[in-house]
Amino acid sequence: MASGSSTRDARQAKAAQMRAAAAKAEARRRTLLVSGVVLALVVVVVGVFVVVNTTRRDNATSSAANPANITDNAFVDGESSAPVTITVYEDFQCPYCAQFEAANRTQMAQWVKDGDVKVEYHPIAFLDKASTDEYSTRSLNAFGAVVNSSPDAALDFHNLLFENQPAEGGAGLSDDQLVAYAKEAGADEAAVRTAVDEATYEGWTKRVTEASSKAGVTGTPTIMVDGQTVNLTAADDTATLATAVQNALDAAGK
Repeated sequence: MASGSSTRDARQAKAAQMRAAAAKAEARRRTLLVSGVVLALVVVVVGVFVVVNTTRRDNATSSAANPANITDNAFVDGESSAPVTITVYEDFQCPYCAQFEAANRTQMAQWVKDGDVKVEYHPIAFLDKASTDEYSTRSLNAFGAVVNSSPDAALDFHNLLFENQPAEGGAGLSDDQLVAYAKEAGADEAAVRTAVDEATYEGWTKRVTEASSKAGVTGTPTIMVDGQTVNLTAADDTATLATAVQNALDAAGK
């Protein structure tokens, strides 16, 4: 009898061990299954995040409208027949650009009036980080709206933005202020308001900024005369620009 009892006990112990091993195996299987599901969900979430952000970037750089009255990413002041071209890369948040404009604007306007020069303005948005509300992009978007709907007001609006330039490090001009200055310059207020509220030309601001980088522009203001960079001694240097323009006029026989 003892032998039969021992055999039965041994079988029961072995069965218990097998049940315990099976339970552990099932627990491991469930853990692996749950881990796999969690990992899959993480992959899906990350994938969706990447797709959404890539789509946003693509929409910003490729889908937005281009303003009318822009030639090769520039707004041109002056006659196409002018013998000399001044190219100006500027950012509406750039204080040195404001200094350049204050010092040289009158002379450039006179050259344009005389038919000697045309000025190609390339406003770009390098300095969004210099404000708390991406003012470079917002102001350039507003400029695009003015150029598109009221090109005759574009230069006056450009000038007003520099004359009323906000300090770096804080908030830029509000959207309402941008629209008010556009109206003061003579632009179509309703058209500008819509483009400002909807950021219609935000994609264009990114494209022209990227184009300037590809063209080798690394800072603002960057000034060129007939394609040659003018190395100003300071932002308010007028003599160097005047000399470069005169040399170009001489070379053109003007």
